[in-house]
Amino acid sequence: MDERFQEELSRVPEKPGVYIMHDKNDGVLYVGKAIVLKNRLKSYFSSSPHSARITSMISRIERFEYIVCGSELEALLLENNLIKKYKPKYNVLLKDDKGYPYIKVTLGERFPRAMLARQIDKDGARYFGPYFSGFTVKQVLETLEGIVPLRTCRKKFPKDGILADRPCLNYHMGHCRGVCAGRISDEEYGEMVDLALDFLSGDTAEAEKRLKASMLEASENLEFEQAAVFRNRLKALAQIKEKQKTSLLSNEDFDAIAAARNSVDACVQIFFIRGGRMLGREFFIFDGAADASEAELTEAFIRHFYNENQFIPSKIYIDAALEDETDEAGNTTVTTSSLIERSLEAMCGHRVRLIVPVIGEKKKMCLMVRENAAQALENREKAAVSGKPSEREARALSHIQEIFSLPKLPVRIESYDVSNQGDSEINGSMVVFVGGKPSRTDYRLFKMKLVKQRSDTDSMTEMLDRRLKRYAENSRGFDTLPDLILADGGITQVNAVIDVLRKYGITVPVLGMVKDDRHRSRALAGPESFGIQHDGNGPLPLTRADSTEFDLRSDPDIWRFITAVQDETHRVAVTYNRKLTGKRYTKSALDDIPGVGKKRKMDLFRHFGSIAAVKNASVEELSAVDGVGRKRAEMIYSALHPDANNVERLPGGSGK
Repeated sequence: MDERFQEELSRVPEKPGVYIMHDKNDGVLYVGKAIVLKNRLKSYFSSSPHSARITSMISRIERFEYIVCGSELEALLLENNLIKKYKPKYNVLLKDDKGYPYIKVTLGERFPRAMLARQIDKDGARYFGPYFSGFTVKQVLETLEGIVPLRTCRKKFPKDGILADRPCLNYHMGHCRGVCAGRISDEEYGEMVDLALDFLSGDTAEAEKRLKASMLEASENLEFEQAAVFRNRLKALAQIKEKQKTSLLSNEDFDAIAAARNSVDACVQIFFIRGGRMLGREFFIFDGAADASEAELTEAFIRHFYNENQFIPSKIYIDAALEDETDEAGNTTVTTSSLIERSLEAMCGHRVRLIVPVIGEKKKMCLMVRENAAQALENREKAAVSGKPSEREARALSHIQEIFSLPKLPVRIESYDVSNQGDSEINGSMVVFVGGKPSRTDYRLFKMKLVKQRSDTDSMTEMLDRRLKRYAENSRGFDTLPDLILADGGITQVNAVIDVLRKYGITVPVLGMVKDDRHRSRALAGPESFGIQHDGNGPLPLTRADSTEFDLRSDPDIWRFITAVQDETHRVAVTYNRKLTGKRYTKSALDDIPGVGKKRKMDLFRHFGSIAAVKNASVEELSAVDGVGRKRAEMIYSALHPDANNVERLPGGSGK
């Protein structure tokens, strides 16, 4: 246990509450809730394993404070308020705080209206949604008006009595039935409202039936213009039905939530299902939250999303079970799901259940939501490597310059990686990013000429030596120096590059891209500062660096950018290696031997590992390969040893 906090931890009560972690500048690092404060706080400073994000947070804690609450629910609500207030760096935050639009039907009025609403009030009205955007609500209301022309004016009508106003322009344009002039009875208008409610609930059958009957009646009465109006309303209804084609086996109202992660960010997607049909969906990006579990992301999303968006369905299906808090003995005291259900019920006034489906249609729905969350992340990545530099990429370059004291903004970056197949087909790639975007016309590929055995350091040295030699010769395509060199690997690769730069008297800052055990970008290795010194004739060559690492997780903008660079450099190197390996396997001394086709050749390569091993094999060893046999083995041996007179003199020869 961390000795700094041992005495303070001994005084923490075993009660529910909220704790706040502070850094050396008294900034808030993290806000959390606990069913038992003492147990939760002790867990941070024990030897228990933590995620990389929490480990980074713990290393920055200078002090902590806590607030004792009367119950777990009070702790949850207080935690939500404090997270909103402080927006702590290490909490998983839902940054989007927009309210979602609804359709409101004013049932408290004598002649109800349908309109857009941004929040739900307890006013006797009925609300439908939430919808994806205000534009979507406008489309639905326009379609509804074409089917059921409810009034749109804001006139105040008495609760009963005869209406004798002159009808307004909306009546003459066919947008209203003239309620202000008494052209429609309260009962008839009530039927229209019921039809509108059915339509907004997803039940379009009755609306379709009535519109068809009205169209046929108008046609039989030779009122063709009116029949055309009903026909157009049927077409609008058909379009709505097509958009609502995604349906389930029930008419439930529920939300479906799932999370996905890539190497840097995370995404939570939500589908809004009303009356068994998907009314809309939305996704939210959690920057730099790749280390958070799906359960942690889902919990953070639910708690903050439904605080901002007041409509809460009775069922919320989630793809990952929420993580429960346990006591020192490992026993669950209060489940996180039940705690959040209670907080949601307190907000909406009805029962709410969080459900993790295991099989069936709801499970399929959650899998589809997860797939869409992953697709949203992928689309974001694709957008990031095309087009003009984004504000985020500009921030990343600026932060790199500031953190490592680079002499100028690293507008042009060259990144290097090595790929090999053991001791063969050793190659490397030079990938160029300009202004934070890949410049593919500047990419260069290297096949090692001097390095004959696997050595990433030697390969990096040869690659940089050849690149800088071409620069010294002013060769086209190599005549521009980068503002920063990134080498795949740690401080060893960094110093190998620095040695080559010193050889040519060139000063360019160098950083190493370090990966973790899951092959994700983890850190940048290099000196703390590249404050370049001058001797009057120009900058002095760099000196070799000690191992100093910058944790990428502390800056999501840099982390995302370096991941993109490292992944692209690795992709280019591996693609070239596969091409070289493919050539080696498709062209060999076995090509012209009768009876040795592509399949047999691959069998030999798989069995022996290389063409050299095939040449060194005896007839007996060759014939042991599946599908080769004795006769073909003798033919292969003879073809690979043309100096031999016959197989009889060779090891394992049959003498035939």
